Amino acid sequence: MSGRNTPTPPGPTSKWVLIGLILLGLNAWAQYLLWFDDLGLVRWQDTQRQLREVRQEVRLAEERIQLLKEEILMIEKEHVALEEVARRNLGLVYPDEILFIISEE
Repeated sequence: MSGRNTPTPPGPTSKWVLIGLILLGLNAWAQYLLWFDDLGLVRWQDTQRQLREVRQEVRLAEERIQLLKEEILMIEKEHVALEEVARRNLGLVYPDEILFIISEE
């Protein structure tokens, strides 16, 4: 039997190597999930960047809305005064009105 190569049964060292490889594979998988999965840190950072951009756009839109509201109020207030001046000085009339001009001469 000295000429035959008989496989040696797995010893304690090969068992620890197998456990180490399994743990290494699980660690690599966990690192992938942590960094690159849909719930990973890379995705989270991208989502935070998008959130900051959207908040900035919302803030600019709210400022624009406020300016437009102020402009509308100003136009409504000035509209009455402007119409009064135009009617008195320029003879502005509506289509259903008749304008009588009486000269003082």
